[in-house]
Amino acid sequence: MRFFVSLTLLLSIGLANLQCKKQQVEPSVLSEALPKPKIFIQIEGKGKRGTVIGLEPFLNKYSYATEESFYSSLKEYFQKAKVEETIYVDRSIVVLPEYIGTWLVVTAEDKSIFEKTTIAEAMEELVKQNLGSFLWHYLFSNSFSKDHLKETLFRMKAWQMADRYQRIFSRLALEYRVAIVAGSIVLPHPKVVEGKITPTDGPLENVSFYFHTDGRVDEQIVRKLFPIEEEKQFLVEGTLSQNPTYRTPIGKLYTMICADSWFPEVYQELENSEAEILAVPSFVAPSDAWQTKWNGYNGYANPKDVTTKDIGSITEKTAWKKYAMLGRLKVPSVKLGINVFFRGEIWDMTAGGDAFFQKLGKPVINLVKEEKNQGRLYVFYL
Repeated sequence: MRFFVSLTLLLSIGLANLQCKKQQVEPSVLSEALPKPKIFIQIEGKGKRGTVIGLEPFLNKYSYATEESFYSSLKEYFQKAKVEETIYVDRSIVVLPEYIGTWLVVTAEDKSIFEKTTIAEAMEELVKQNLGSFLWHYLFSNSFSKDHLKETLFRMKAWQMADRYQRIFSRLALEYRVAIVAGSIVLPHPKVVEGKITPTDGPLENVSFYFHTDGRVDEQIVRKLFPIEEEKQFLVEGTLSQNPTYRTPIGKLYTMICADSWFPEVYQELENSEAEILAVPSFVAPSDAWQTKWNGYNGYANPKDVTTKDIGSITEKTAWKKYAMLGRLKVPSVKLGINVFFRGEIWDMTAGGDAFFQKLGKPVINLVKEEKNQGRLYVFYL
């Protein structure tokens, strides 16, 4: 009986894969649909040691339609930094936002996905366009999460996502001779094997990679330690003691992914690392979240130093100032802390937030004024 069930399943998968060739979004459509952002740039300090550049590109769903469209969407900002003469060859670090690599899950897929108006509809179409692969992974791959559907969707595209992510950020690092904290991407417990980002059959994680100025990806991986409640449905948490410190041409670098910057124990680990630069790639949605009331810590108990009356009283933005990097970074060795946010409109999801900075123990005012379709560059000289 099991033989016939398996045979029927394999036949159904085979038939599902007999689909028309995927038709990517036409270049003419991309030309019209890609964001045409206004790029704000803020430059702080003087120095010849090097620069740290916070990059918040404004992206939409079409930014991810092809590998080239994603590359060109980012390149525009790297080129702006170069034209402004803020890039030092082999002595600049560019920090990108959380989840910037995750939407590579739809890259090179059928144009019908990009014609949808909501993320839910787009993901349903993605499954339909890859039904055979989806069924195979759903039935036979390891599962570690409550949201098995979402887990399967990312697992079936993991190799393509990892390859594209590495090619694009290696290309940008080598082209501009900069190091890159490449935001983050969702992959199944990845490793770097012989210089290649390699997904495994382990659980999904929110991870960040560091690219050297020669385009090489560092073998050490930052894994998000405190996923929020929504993320816990399909992601697992990393281990604090295993997160690395990178040696860069302008000092030791430590990375905290978004919510990790809210927890005191991570700052103790930061102090132990003797890092001089702190990078915090973040993601906040929807775009008006800054004005909403803060509901306390998400996914974990509030640390003991949280003022109870703040919950439901202060805004989300005020809570970020008080309980994330600006409020918690008191490590003498850290000369610069920079917290950047994903910006854009991905189907019906809007993301925003304003970057935070701390230099030599003091907060630096973000001078940006919100404009529609606005990308941002923040340059700090060391």
